[in-house]
Amino acid sequence: MSIKNNADIVGIDLDGDELVFAYLKKTGTKKELINLTTYNIKEASDDDIVKMIKNLFKELKIKNPYLINVVPLHLAITKNLEIPSLDPREIREIIDLQSGRQTPYAREEIIIDYVDLGNYRQSYTKILLVIVTRVAIKRQFEIMEKVGVKIEKTLFAPEGISRFCLANLRNELQAVPVGIIHIDANFTDFIVSLRGNPIFTRSIPIGIDQISTDTDKFVEELKNSMESYYSEDIDKSPHVLVLTGAIDQPKDIEMALTASLHIPVQTMPYFKHLPLGPNIAAVPSIARHLSFFNVASVLLNPMAMKVSLIPEEIKLKRSFEEHAQALMKTGMYIICLLILIGGLFLGKIYFKSTYLQQLKSEYESTNHEAQILEKSMEKMRIIKHYIKARGYPLQVLASIYDVLPKRILLDSIKMSQEGNLYLKGTGRAMSDVFAFVVSLEDSDFFSNVQTNYTTSRQEDGEDWADFGISCILENKEEMAEPSEEKKKN
Repeated sequence: MSIKNNADIVGIDLDGDELVFAYLKKTGTKKELINLTTYNIKEASDDDIVKMIKNLFKELKIKNPYLINVVPLHLAITKNLEIPSLDPREIREIIDLQSGRQTPYAREEIIIDYVDLGNYRQSYTKILLVIVTRVAIKRQFEIMEKVGVKIEKTLFAPEGISRFCLANLRNELQAVPVGIIHIDANFTDFIVSLRGNPIFTRSIPIGIDQISTDTDKFVEELKNSMESYYSEDIDKSPHVLVLTGAIDQPKDIEMALTASLHIPVQTMPYFKHLPLGPNIAAVPSIARHLSFFNVASVLLNPMAMKVSLIPEEIKLKRSFEEHAQALMKTGMYIICLLILIGGLFLGKIYFKSTYLQQLKSEYESTNHEAQILEKSMEKMRIIKHYIKARGYPLQVLASIYDVLPKRILLDSIKMSQEGNLYLKGTGRAMSDVFAFVVSLEDSDFFSNVQTNYTTSRQEDGEDWADFGISCILENKEEMAEPSEEKKKN
């Protein structure tokens, strides 16, 4: 989850005798620390702590912060290991299997993560393994859950300190190991940092008050820490020791450390490098025996931190919630898309239905007019046909009369609508009948003349020839009559 441009970023450290609170306001690219607060919670119950935090949020008018839980070094166990793999997935699997052997706790009782320190030899990777107990982290989540604020990240303080120091060191020290001595009220963190990553850490149970009374013991512990670093052959010797943390530090501590460790020591008051707001100018006076460095350094660039110490069950729960939200969003998008597509289709159907109704209305009026016009045209065609064909039968009779021999008598003349002509009659001689057939064939008015039958008979002592002739009229189209349907119209 990314941090919004205008966000209230809150860091909190709930471990130890002090509750350390830091409030950073991010506006675009500008970052400003608005508040640094500490409460003594040595004898406070979890409910008392919840009330303190609620009152602080109310006082500062913080409603929806991006909350970061900071895990100090003394709460963690760190181990420098060499893993026989270069694949991050394989490294994670090996760490999951082997981490239980690095602590007296069972695997299910701890939370682990690591810092990748780079390749070693051909197929090995150096890592700094970070282990914290699940109980401690779970308590912090339960307290903030009662407050009503969600913890977005659980980060490792030495990583934030290392990155902060890298950004404020001279250029020649940014690519070499640097020792960081961070002094707090009850603990001192010894960190060896390389390019902003902690490559070795050791928590020393000596605070600012003990250092003031027993500097030699403190120097001896730092010397033992350096020997542990050298014995593990992690990297080169630190080029400089950076002394930071609580402001009230013994003035002679730099000289004692330089003389004992033979490494240059420089003091870096972290307050001078923080983007402090005008309302916390007096904070250094309340932090002379306490360091806000753990929390403040992490807030400046939390998204760059690699170590995440959130319990697995919370990660799974959040992953499930994120997937559920993503599915819900996807479902909403699909529903909106379906509604949009449905709306488009309904719109098209509506407009097409309206257009169809308009066409139907226009068609009905046009069709009514067309039917009236068609009936009028049909009547005209029928009248024209009858006018044209009414003299045709007379033409047929005239044509027959023109070729009819005087010795032929016609008994029957029939014409069909298909243009066929049937003649029956009697002739004085068979030769007259044949002559009549030839005359019909020679006429342009008849075609396909055929003699259907001829019979001879005698009547009153005279010979007669009966015949039947059929032929086709050449202008038969003029005989065709309109259909019954057209006649009705």
